[in-house]
Amino acid sequence: MGGRHSEHRVLGLPPLLALARERGIDPDAALREASIAPELLSDPSNTIPIERVHALVQTLLDRTADPCLGLEAGRHYHLATFGLLGAVVAITPTLREAIRLFVEYAHMTFTLFDLAFEEDGDQGRLILVSSGDLGPLHRFYLDRDLSALAETGSAFWPETWRDVMVGLDFDYPEPAEAARYRALFPCQVRFGATQAAIATDFTRDRPRGDPNPLGLGLLNEHLRSFGAAHAGDGSDVAEDVRREIALSLSQHQEVPALDRVAAALGVSERVLRRRLQARGLRYRALADEVVAPLAKRYLLDSALTLDDVAERLGYSEPASFVRAFRRWTGTTPDKFRHR
Repeated sequence: MGGRHSEHRVLGLPPLLALARERGIDPDAALREASIAPELLSDPSNTIPIERVHALVQTLLDRTADPCLGLEAGRHYHLATFGLLGAVVAITPTLREAIRLFVEYAHMTFTLFDLAFEEDGDQGRLILVSSGDLGPLHRFYLDRDLSALAETGSAFWPETWRDVMVGLDFDYPEPAEAARYRALFPCQVRFGATQAAIATDFTRDRPRGDPNPLGLGLLNEHLRSFGAAHAGDGSDVAEDVRREIALSLSQHQEVPALDRVAAALGVSERVLRRRLQARGLRYRALADEVVAPLAKRYLLDSALTLDDVAERLGYSEPASFVRAFRRWTGTTPDKFRHR
C-alpha cells in the first residue's frame, strides 16, 4: 500500500510490544525478528516501512498461534497512544463528536483502514474499508481496531457506550472462535458482512462530566494545525483514488466512474486524468488493485456464491467477473476457491 499507509510511526509499536510481553515473548527479540532495530523506538518521530510492522505482527501470530490475537492487541491501544488526537478525544463531551474526530484525523492514528461515518438522525455507521491488500493479516488489523474502539468507548463513556454501540459487522467469514467476539462486544455481532462497520444509536449519547469548552477549543486549534502539517501534501493521487474506489465498493457495491472519483477529491475529471497520466497510472489498473484482493477474500468465504461475489464487486454478470478474475490471476474463481 502506498501513501499514508507505506510508513508507520514507531509510536504505534509499544502496544504491540506490550502484547508480546503479556504473552511471554521477549519484545526486543520480536523486533529483531521483524528486522526492526530496537533503538529506533528511542525517538517517537521515527518511522519504519509498514512491511516491518506486518512482519512484527506475523511474528506475534506465529509465536502465540492465537487467531484472535487482534482482539487482545486492541486492549493495549489507549487514548494516550494517539498523542494530541487522544488528548482532544479525552475531553470531547459525546461519543458522536469523538467518532467524528477519529474519522477526520484518521491519518494521525495507526489504522490501516479508511474510515467513513454515515449519519441519519441519531443512527450512525462507522465503516472501515481496506483500500489495499492486507492478505492474511486483514483479520488481525480489523479485530485490533474494533477492539481498540470498544476499549476507548467503554473507558471514557462507561455509562453510554453499551447503549450507543448496537451492532458490529466483520467482513470475513464467521470463525470457529466467534463466541470470544460475542463475549467481548456488548452488541449484536455479525460475520460475513459486505463491509466492516460499527452501528451506533446516539439516542442516549449524553455529554459526560463537566465539559470545558475553552480547553477543548484550545486543544482543537492545536489539533487542526498539527493535523494539517501531518496530512501530507495530497500528492499521492494513487492512494486517494484507491481509497475512493474502496469506499464505493463497500457502500454501493460498484466501482465508481472516474468523474465521481474526481468529484469526491474536489477536482475535475480532466485534472484527475492528467495527474494520473503524469505518474504513469491508469484508472483501470488502480481499480484492479482494489478489486482483485477483495475478490480473493470473498471467494474464501464458502457462504458466498459466485453470483454473490460478483454482485459485491459491482459486476452485473458473473461471466464478466470470471473474465476479470482470470485476467488478474490466470485462473478461474472456481479453481482458485477449490485450490
